[in-house]
Amino acid sequence: MATTIDPQKLTVENSLRSKKYYIDFYQREYVWTRESVEILLKDICWSFENSYTQYGNSELSEEIMSKYSWYYLNVFITNKVEGKVFIVDGQQRLTTLTLIATYLFHRITDENIRNVLKDCIFSADRYAGNIYCINHSKRKRIMDCIFQNDGNNPPDSFENTTEETLLNRYKDIVSFFEQKNYSEHKLLVFAHYFLERLVLVELSIDKDDTPMVFEVINDRGEPLKPFEILKGKLLGTLSKSDTEKYADLWEKSLAQIKDLEDSFFIDYLRAKYVFSTNSKLLITLSKSYHRYIFEPENSIASDLQFRRQDQNASSNVKDFISKKLTYYSRLYKIIRENQDEFLEYDNKINELNGQYQNVLAACCENDPHEAEKIHSIAFEHDRLNMLLRLNGIYDSNDFQDLVFKLNELLPGKQPNEYRQVFNDLLEKEIIRKTGKERITSLLEYERFLQRDFTNMDKRTLRYFFARIEKYICDNIGKEMVFPVYDISTKGTAWKSGFHVEHIFSRNQESISKFSNEEEFENLRNRLGGLLILRGRDNISSGNEPYHDKLKTYSNGLEWGRTLVADTYHSNLCLKDFNDRFVSKYNIGFEPIDDFDKNALSKRSQLLYAIAKEIWSF
Repeated sequence: MATTIDPQKLTVENSLRSKKYYIDFYQREYVWTRESVEILLKDICWSFENSYTQYGNSELSEEIMSKYSWYYLNVFITNKVEGKVFIVDGQQRLTTLTLIATYLFHRITDENIRNVLKDCIFSADRYAGNIYCINHSKRKRIMDCIFQNDGNNPPDSFENTTEETLLNRYKDIVSFFEQKNYSEHKLLVFAHYFLERLVLVELSIDKDDTPMVFEVINDRGEPLKPFEILKGKLLGTLSKSDTEKYADLWEKSLAQIKDLEDSFFIDYLRAKYVFSTNSKLLITLSKSYHRYIFEPENSIASDLQFRRQDQNASSNVKDFISKKLTYYSRLYKIIRENQDEFLEYDNKINELNGQYQNVLAACCENDPHEAEKIHSIAFEHDRLNMLLRLNGIYDSNDFQDLVFKLNELLPGKQPNEYRQVFNDLLEKEIIRKTGKERITSLLEYERFLQRDFTNMDKRTLRYFFARIEKYICDNIGKEMVFPVYDISTKGTAWKSGFHVEHIFSRNQESISKFSNEEEFENLRNRLGGLLILRGRDNISSGNEPYHDKLKTYSNGLEWGRTLVADTYHSNLCLKDFNDRFVSKYNIGFEPIDDFDKNALSKRSQLLYAIAKEIWSF
């Protein structure tokens, strides 16, 4: 194929005056920061001021201006399609130049140069009237505000990121030159310098090469994210007449999940295509999914059929954007907000994220059971996590493998079938890890007894007791004083944190209740001998005798208060709940005046029964 790149050296005036550029679908919103604009202005002004020191007192002329040092503004890339010139790369810089031209237009009184500057901001179109040189519907409203009103009286709200950024960067330009405080003459000379001595190189390329050129540019330092490159590659398969419609659908979909775009695509691809731990594939999808799905030989690319050589690439891309992306990005927004109680537990407390891809895997497009599936999967993830931990067999890598297996097992099933799917996986994992031929329960009491202060991480311990607290409060009709999240996560602060308390203090009174000190050390750490205290309560309780600890417990959380006799006085809600619980499990809540080995055994059995209720095993 013949070379299709045509370079041209241009001044700012040549680049912008009476030109009309269209924003190609590859381009992002206008996102330059204040720092980016100030760096550009400082560099330009430094070059200008060096020359102005030498020639500023000379009468301004074309000859004198030619002696000013020129400044290189880099390359911008365009391609021409059906008579329209599209910017492939460089719209951030060209947009900033039009804002600088607008500022100069408002501050300079010389009509000749004002007319030139105006032609660099917008141009006449015989059909559409005056249109801005960087032409896009997203920009017109705010550019009218900037050009007509010098940025004053902006709209009450912005319709997109570009609008807000354009106005803010214009204000930054105004502020920059106000600090420069150029004289009227110096600003006029600067305007000439800006138009005549700033140099860009335009590369005009063939349309068919646009996706390749765009990706190469961004591989060499431009800070584009994978999802932005993916947009270009997908829309690059469509005809120009289709790109605006599908680019708009793309932007509306991803606007819902701002800053989570790449996470979405990675989770989506994992949900639909990854069913077992494959470290190489997982790393590839995490780092370069936007390339992997276009490679000539892999099963995901072959299924998606987005590649140019695929027979129905254009229709596949259209179907993906209009249906799958539209639905699953909305679904992803919902689940990543963690509004469901158990999604919050999973992600914000227990730092799990596999539930997101499992929801994406389980839901079909426009799923009528979406809400029920979200809740059920979130609950089952919490249950799976905690039962693995309470069995003492949790491993993060193994848990991830279970997540991938669920990607394959959940699609096509209804929410009422999820429990059996999770149970089967959990049972196989327990048998595999314990070496047993069969189990009678997903959490046997003897395994539960082995979990204690020494072999459970403190965050999980606090979460366990936070859920115990919630269960008690829910059943006695009492509002939790502190939410599950706070109890679980605030574990280090002296005043406001929550600490795990040993009911058996390390003192002679406690030790005397055991056969020997070794037995004391082993048994005092059991879950039945623990509770949660807040902040300084834990410190003040310290090594007190048990009867003094009860004073602290009486003002603490409900699990600790159930040790105290006064808690039961005239507490009909607690009595009714306790009666129901005893009738079901033959064990219940009771005050304990003297905490010994027998009391520890009862509290351990009670905890086990409550855990059965919470995590349904």
